[in-house]
Amino acid sequence: MRVLFTLSMPNVGSWNGKWGGERPDYTIVRSVPPKRVQELRLPNSFYHNFGDGWGASVHARAMNVGERRPKSAGFYGYDWMVDRIVRWGDTECRHEWVEDPKSGEPGWEGKWVRCRLCRCGKRVDVEAVAAE
Repeated sequence: MRVLFTLSMPNVGSWNGKWGGERPDYTIVRSVPPKRVQELRLPNSFYHNFGDGWGASVHARAMNVGERRPKSAGFYGYDWMVDRIVRWGDTECRHEWVEDPKSGEPGWEGKWVRCRLCRCGKRVDVEAVAAE
């Protein structure tokens, strides 16, 4: 089943209250299994708080049979939100930690791990990594 995702930025934390990428046509279409579409309760909107005054909203709806894709300006680099919505039903990452290849190199004091999904990293102690 084809699902249309549309990006908007309802909370803008810039000095002038405007988003430089403000356009009405940030859309992406993904094929999603019908069972997953039902679980997502489409149409639905998903909000992501960046924690710095910015917040993005992704509206999702199932497309009708024969409906054409709308013209799109891409997804402004926020495709990862769609990936997470399809996978988990929201925009938050469920981190899957792996050892960072740079861990232990000069300038990288201590042990580091990186999420293989979102690429964020953190410093950890040896016991914590062994427990995961």
